[in-house]
Amino acid sequence: MKRPAVVVDASTLIAVVTGGTSVGNQARRRLQGCRRVAPFLVDAETGHAPRGLVLRGELAADTAAAARQRAERMIHSRVPHHGPLAARAWQLRHNLTFYDALYLALAESLDCPLVTADQRIERAHPSHELIQTIWTD
Repeated sequence: MKRPAVVVDASTLIAVVTGGTSVGNQARRRLQGCRRVAPFLVDAETGHAPRGLVLRGELAADTAAAARQRAERMIHSRVPHHGPLAARAWQLRHNLTFYDALYLALAESLDCPLVTADQRIERAHPSHELIQTIWTD
């Protein structure tokens, strides 16, 4: 049986790999059994986020490095973010950063959910049927 695909953004991956928070636990449950897809951009973002946690003193460097590696392994398939994907992301630029729009454009192209822990994405497109936000308590 083919596993259902979901597009997963860096906020979700970081929530899963950096600790036992409510958001991380919800995200882990939501992603379980799914084929996780992301634009290649995800690797840059999941490297950048742990770096920020280290600089703010919220995570030890070795813990952050391990989290980055776990996030990298969580993605089953990466998609280039040029051509039609970039063109659609550009169309979405009025409400989303180009980076966030790449994830939504990929979800649209695959007709599958975008799972995000970034509430700004849902606020930017509150009626978009593909956006599934993992909420904080």
